[in-house]
Amino acid sequence: MVRTIRLDDDRIAEILDKLDARSKEGDGDSGTGQHAPWFRYRIKALVVHMQQPGFSTPVPFLVPSRSIGAGGVAFLHGGFVHPGTRCLVQLITSYGTWNNANGVVEECQLVEGGIHEVQVKFDQPVDPAVFCADAVRSRVLLVEDDPSIARLAKFHLERLHADTDVAVNGEEAVEMAMSQAYDLILMDMEMPVMDGFEATAKLRERGYSGAIAAATALTQESDTDRCLEAGCDKYLPKPFSREALAEILASLRQEPLFSTLHDDASMAPFIREFVGELPARARKMEEAIRNDDPNTITAIARALKAEGTSYGFEIITEVATAIEERVLGGSSTEDVHEEVTKLAKLCIQARAPQEAAVPASTSRAAGSAADIATN
Repeated sequence: MVRTIRLDDDRIAEILDKLDARSKEGDGDSGTGQHAPWFRYRIKALVVHMQQPGFSTPVPFLVPSRSIGAGGVAFLHGGFVHPGTRCLVQLITSYGTWNNANGVVEECQLVEGGIHEVQVKFDQPVDPAVFCADAVRSRVLLVEDDPSIARLAKFHLERLHADTDVAVNGEEAVEMAMSQAYDLILMDMEMPVMDGFEATAKLRERGYSGAIAAATALTQESDTDRCLEAGCDKYLPKPFSREALAEILASLRQEPLFSTLHDDASMAPFIREFVGELPARARKMEEAIRNDDPNTITAIARALKAEGTSYGFEIITEVATAIEERVLGGSSTEDVHEEVTKLAKLCIQARAPQEAAVPASTSRAAGSAADIATN
């Protein structure tokens, strides 16, 4: 028998929202009592097996979760749970699959009316980005020649969970963008050597399909139109606030793509190496589209068809196979280019497991609740 809290969804959401608001007003640790980053993780019915005193086997509960971090998870529970209670948490990934994580109840606090918030500390850290989109670090290229503005923007972006590289002119930005993966380029439009208008146009000419936002003090309507005509996706007037940066990141970044083998620690270094090579392949595909070069397209697609599934990126193999079949089958250039663009975007979306966060379980199946350690 699986036990659960007898509250409707709206009431549970209200309680969780109050806890989140209370945390923001406090020390910012998401109410977990730990200061490592924690992220909003709302799963309506997370399965937790608890080895409670007096029970010979673990008891399963369906609980609404609140937040997750590399070290643990927090959820609501309809009763008090003794700290030290062993448990197994079936974490739901962003793709609807799930992984087992063994842990121990570290804290249990009364919230209201018999409802408690339980914090479980995992035996081994997990990569929260696999389970929560908010935990994925954005990759930003900041193109800015003013050191003061660059320092402030980088500070704001770090607080928004973004890794930021800085280019001081358009020429440098083009080279960096064509060799590395970025979710967003923040392009200053007035710079020495090569300005943002020319840099953006050059990137688009070379087939670059990533998101570019014009970050500039030029505020006339004609300036906005000129930025968009050069190839920018959006316009961000200076000086920009953290809120404005958060909004543009949320609107332009694509969903990350994780390997289905992310929970196999032995595969992590191989996946990281494979993912590290994908941006260069993506740019070669984009340039091949621009140059109408079917031989290069076919060669890259054939290699990725063989490698994608091996590293847990089945969707890459699927699209690469479709490209090879269309080229060999004599499909129209437009049809082939559409699939190539899709494959190039998948290569940029691909993410490797975090080195500092090895997932807690290598099992992708439900496993047995009896797997919970009792010591």
